[in-house]
Amino acid sequence: MSNRTLRINELIHREISAYLHTRYQGEAVRITITNVIVSPDLREGRVFYSVVGGKSAEEECGRWLEDKSGEIRQIGRASCR
Repeated sequence: MSNRTLRINELIHREISAYLHTRYQGEAVRITITNVIVSPDLREGRVFYSVVGGKSAEEECGRWLEDKSGEIRQIGRASCR
């Protein structure tokens, strides 16, 4: 992986974490963004997260993040420009 891709991964990681914990303080308190992996062409990426709580909290946060996925994608696009 190139240095550029590593820097972009870190930048998007910080931006998504900051956005979620600033905009959705109450809902995102249980979620920690652990890693971001972006493809070398910057067209695709994966965001890995962990959740504090049991299986039900994990499922609930997964659904919540799915609902917010459009907003999260916009953050990634803005960070890469």
